[in-house]
Amino acid sequence: MQSSRMGSKTEPAAPRWRLMDIHSHILPGLDDGARDMEETMQMAGQADQEGISVIIATPHYGRRNPGYDPGRAEQVFDAVKKCMRQEYPHMKLYMGNELYYSSGILEDVKAGRAKTIGGTDYLLVEFSTDAEYEFLAEAVRSCVREGYRPILAHVERYGCLYKDIGRIDALIEQGAYMQVNARGFLSSGRSDKRRSWCRVLLMEGLVHFVASDCHNANSRKPVMHSAVEEIVKIAGIDEARRIINANIIKLIRNEYI
Repeated sequence: MQSSRMGSKTEPAAPRWRLMDIHSHILPGLDDGARDMEETMQMAGQADQEGISVIIATPHYGRRNPGYDPGRAEQVFDAVKKCMRQEYPHMKLYMGNELYYSSGILEDVKAGRAKTIGGTDYLLVEFSTDAEYEFLAEAVRSCVREGYRPILAHVERYGCLYKDIGRIDALIEQGAYMQVNARGFLSSGRSDKRRSWCRVLLMEGLVHFVASDCHNANSRKPVMHSAVEEIVKIAGIDEARRIINANIIKLIRNEYI
């Protein structure tokens, strides 16, 4: 699998694409995301305004969320899906997990306790921000050996990869995909370094997915469209289309990217 370098800038602004959010904490009361159904539906309305038509709910699974109950999660998911069908019938909701990688996590996936992204072979995997590179590399190899396609959640956060394009290229060659949070492309006084790094990743063709990683309706609400506009400005319409449309379609079809 090869990384794709930056495409040409052919249009100044993003079309109003219907977007898919593969990383969200919209289900209420399961992790540090939405508190209750009211906030969940507020977040759904915000996502709709952003142009998001498909949401993958990815509550934390693993050491960061030891009280997670898969059975209760399914019940909450069904309740949210019913409410969304009534309020936003054009939107679709699917189940997944953000997997905090550790020993035994893949066994949980195989047993159905932890979820892939929407029932595909893609896994949304996160690590400690100070995890060692070899740990990430071995995790990627383990996922691939077991037939999964690991997507590294918010890749811009990992210290062992910061400013090291070679390591990211190597992980991609081993079978990993890179997801960047939408806010990584937006201006913020305390995250200018991260924003610059996200721009580098984008310009080097090392971003496969952009997602909101939304957790609430205020400080971490669903944000996508403004980030897509920035992606178009930075890398051009062709690269934006690859990330926002082509890769998502392949994920939905459970195809390799």
